[in-house]
Amino acid sequence: MTDKQENVRGLPLETWESMYRPGMPEYAASHFAYSSEQPGFVRIAFGMNGPFVDDAGKRRPVFGHAVLLPADIAVELARQLLKQYAAPEYRPKEEEPKG
Repeated sequence: MTDKQENVRGLPLETWESMYRPGMPEYAASHFAYSSEQPGFVRIAFGMNGPFVDDAGKRRPVFGHAVLLPADIAVELARQLLKQYAAPEYRPKEEEPKG
């Protein structure tokens, strides 16, 4: 029997297993946009680079998935992401001067 108190990458094993269950669709995104869908809710759309729209190489994002979250859940998501990824070890390191 598996010990459900074990952690995997900072998550309880039970949560991690649920996030990575076989057959769950996964989507990689390089863009996102958000808007106030209705009072108290935030719509976050995720997408990839779409077609080129000018000769300079500008592309129009194409959004393929969206999540509608209550505002308090969106704030908690932002808080947790900032706590994790704004930490100094995640910031780009400045290059050493060459010479």
